[in-house]
Amino acid sequence: MTKSDTHLVEHRNNRSDTAVVFIHGFNGDASSGTWGDFPDYVRNNPALANWDIYSLAYATKLSIDLVGLWEACPDISKLACFLHTCCMNPPLDRYKSLALVAHSMGGLVVQRALVDYDDLVHVVSHVFLFGTPSGGLAKASPFKMLNRQVRDMVRNGPFVKDLRHRWVLRFGDAAGKILPFKFWAVAGDRDEFVPAGSSLEPFRKHFSQASVCVVPGNHLDIIKPLSSNHLSAQLLFKGLQGTAGISGPWTGAAVAVESREFVKAIELFEPHQEDLDTDAATLLALALEGVGRSSDAMALLEKYKGSSTDAMGVLAGRLKRRWLVERRAADALRARELYAEAYKIAEQAGDHAQAFYHGINIAFMDLAYSSARNEAKANASRIAAKVLLHCKSAKPEKWRFATEAEALLMQGEGAAALGRYKAYIEECPSPREVESTYMQAKKVADLMGLRSLNDQLDRLFLGIGQS
Repeated sequence: MTKSDTHLVEHRNNRSDTAVVFIHGFNGDASSGTWGDFPDYVRNNPALANWDIYSLAYATKLSIDLVGLWEACPDISKLACFLHTCCMNPPLDRYKSLALVAHSMGGLVVQRALVDYDDLVHVVSHVFLFGTPSGGLAKASPFKMLNRQVRDMVRNGPFVKDLRHRWVLRFGDAAGKILPFKFWAVAGDRDEFVPAGSSLEPFRKHFSQASVCVVPGNHLDIIKPLSSNHLSAQLLFKGLQGTAGISGPWTGAAVAVESREFVKAIELFEPHQEDLDTDAATLLALALEGVGRSSDAMALLEKYKGSSTDAMGVLAGRLKRRWLVERRAADALRARELYAEAYKIAEQAGDHAQAFYHGINIAFMDLAYSSARNEAKANASRIAAKVLLHCKSAKPEKWRFATEAEALLMQGEGAAALGRYKAYIEECPSPREVESTYMQAKKVADLMGLRSLNDQLDRLFLGIGQS
């Protein structure tokens, strides 16, 4: 392959919903000359089987631009337009989520494209910048008149200053914004070409959700790892996989797709949040929570909790999750209070689906919060019996099955619970729903002293999709 042959090298195309795109730097290419075996390491990782893999090529060369005489390399803003064009046309346009892995100047191309094109932001779920001169290069200054791309990389030059300003406005903490994609800035510990001050510092102050990392190697070593155990490869694997299990149903690829749906929901509903009905407000709150805007989600749900048991449940659920992490008693008590209030309303209205949802959460809060184990287990079992009665009167669907399973765990009926969890899984819940249900099941089994079920729960939930 020569640089003029193609703009895209295909390493794997299984027509998945997600793809990794490697983007080279100055004077690089899309072949193994730049990336070495890096794309192969991704392809051979079973945890990343749901990611298709490409390398993108663009015009760049280490020579003087002969403007007006023969040809000249495009500047970085034009390359950003080229990247956008590639992502919005076949074969990349069909993907629901893209992870962009860029080296050196390629990272500047990615950053510029993300502030120039909103539709690209909608589809990008991950950004990895390896050895990118985000703060510019002092050593580029003497050569800035010879090459457009070098000129754009000059430290304190107009391109770099404008890019940094626009990133803070578009994604920065001070502007009240949040990075709508997972983000890593990576430096090599022996990179003398792009010092860490340029590759890392632009993201330390204004982007609290950015991951700033250092890996072994010089400017080229970091993107040509000699094995899949190199820290560069491990960082990429972990970033793409997220919290997913290797063979789990909530693979990193599936979660990445769902994260793009959150961004779309926020853009659709947030400008009109004062006029939303309860269902739309609840969806918006879940989307805000999904992208890390927990305080905004809580504030929105507080407005709607008085008019909907569903909104009350979402708010209680948020408080419950915060309590499980931070262990603040006030959160646990408020969550239990909201669940109890919503349960009473639902029971009086004959709304069995809402009643079993709130009832099982009351049982869980009593089980998890109390330090008196035997009493807590007895209370949970008593409430679980009521929950099962509501389930029998509700239509058969995934949340009924999951709730029945949890209630059966609370009554010590492990085998029956596994059967209901199997019925739940067969309803094809979303990746986040499966993960949440799995973690809840493990927690309840532990609290009830049913540790013998752990392996069976692991096989049932983590075995989805195994051949």
